[in-house]
Amino acid sequence: MKTKIIQNKSLGRYRSMDFEWPDDNAKPGQFVMVRVVDSVDPLLRRPMSIANLADGRMNIIYSVAGRGTALMAEKTAGEFLDIIGPFGSSFDPPKTAKNLFCVMGGVGAAPFVFFQNRNKDRRMTAFFGAANKKGLALRHPFHETHFSTEDGSEGKRGLVTDILLEQLVLKNNDAYIMACGPKGMLKAVDDICVKNKISGELSLEERMGCGFGVCLGCVVVTDEGNKRVCVEGPVFKAGSIKW
Repeated sequence: MKTKIIQNKSLGRYRSMDFEWPDDNAKPGQFVMVRVVDSVDPLLRRPMSIANLADGRMNIIYSVAGRGTALMAEKTAGEFLDIIGPFGSSFDPPKTAKNLFCVMGGVGAAPFVFFQNRNKDRRMTAFFGAANKKGLALRHPFHETHFSTEDGSEGKRGLVTDILLEQLVLKNNDAYIMACGPKGMLKAVDDICVKNKISGELSLEERMGCGFGVCLGCVVVTDEGNKRVCVEGPVFKAGSIKW
């Protein structure tokens, strides 16, 4: 649909965009595909994880990583975007899971902000990692948040999986882990889940051409064969991906 931009503002090293979205038809973990210009250059839409949907407006968080997102950053309130979606699978932890551990890197925090807003009664412990303090710009009042930076500029020095392991020991492994972020982080979280026999879900970030399963540009190998990240994913069960 053609939707009007409500705001497009800086959020530290990231950007936050709100636009009109009349339908309450999205779930945490799903994404939309954004056409950044009306012309064919750039041709492909950009996949954007949904950070919130409420009161007729949708929020996405993105980083300027290339020409397409640079053009998005120039958009102002009142302009229109061509957006299709939502697409993909969503996070669906069992109701019986009491310790929800959310591991995130960079804009990987977006779906968990959405999840917390939709599940205010569920306690979530967030583990937010980045290379430095600037990468932790996307803040949200989770019930409990642990920060880590590789350079030690905020939180614990090291990787986000280091502080995750510490808390798993404290919680006696009674946890359900959800993760979204860079592939290296996701693989490390997946290894932790498999080694400690902990259930969880991983949201994969892959390049997408269409967003709805036609182009086959985002296929990953799983224990059930090849799967499309845009359709069968982006959320997969921990232990199912063949890295």
